[in-house]
Amino acid sequence: MSWTKVVAITGCDSGLGWSIAARSAREGFITVAGMYNGINTEAAKSLNRLRAHPHKLDITDASSVLSFYDYVKKILHNNNNYELYAIVNNAGVMTIGDYEWQTPKIIEDTININLLGTMKFTSAFLPDLRRNALKNKNNPRIINVASHCGLQPLPGFGPYSASKAGLLAWSKALRLEHMNMGLKVVSFIPGGFVGASNLMTNQYSNANAMVEHLTEEQKSLYETKIRRLNDYLKLASNNSRFDSLKDENIIETFMMALTDENPKTMYKVESWRYKLYYNLFKFPLPDKSYRWLINKFLDFPK
Repeated sequence: MSWTKVVAITGCDSGLGWSIAARSAREGFITVAGMYNGINTEAAKSLNRLRAHPHKLDITDASSVLSFYDYVKKILHNNNNYELYAIVNNAGVMTIGDYEWQTPKIIEDTININLLGTMKFTSAFLPDLRRNALKNKNNPRIINVASHCGLQPLPGFGPYSASKAGLLAWSKALRLEHMNMGLKVVSFIPGGFVGASNLMTNQYSNANAMVEHLTEEQKSLYETKIRRLNDYLKLASNNSRFDSLKDENIIETFMMALTDENPKTMYKVESWRYKLYYNLFKFPLPDKSYRWLINKFLDFPK
């Protein structure tokens, strides 16, 4: 790998983002890692030791995105042989709970981070990537981290599924708009890794906010169910170490999306369980049978 290709990645504080930033740096990419929690964390310092370039980034804040973009441009300006090669839109959040339970803030945060923030970040870098593509330089690309929930909406994941379905639709439109210019747009679906990430860090506090948000009539119907579900999800919503994602299949599949000369439109990681259920979901089943199958897959407490 030549040490000239610059890759900018969002959401690198933990989980998938930290792991792909670390791997990209190890593979010789000039890796600029967006850190929501800033550059003085253990995660950021660890990436810095790998010769990555951590920088503060909140993709929902236009000024933060501009500051991050300027930082990347400075790296490029100071190194004439560097070329912007890829941006990786990884930052995301997820709160599990029926749509009726979720507060306006939870819903808006999900859409703002998973979809609108991703668009905002991409808009900053798109002209540079397009220009590089037209110059036939290094097969530049945009990689958007999507989800199986965007392919198959599930109960309890309404806003999250909507954000990821929107991301997949936008990725396809963006790919079609730029295909004649040589700019690649790739969707990456990493499969289940929630326990090795901080994707659900706010699940517990959000569940309390959901209960407080309900009317008395809604509380009588839903409070016990919310509390039971949250107790079940508590382990997944605990803060994990920034480097806790160890699934090599996920990392290797991402690296194919990053390095393939002619990348596919979608790279997907599926366990046998995901593959089985998501194929079954495609059958035209009666509603009751369909819901039973989804409940079996989710295996949430009643």
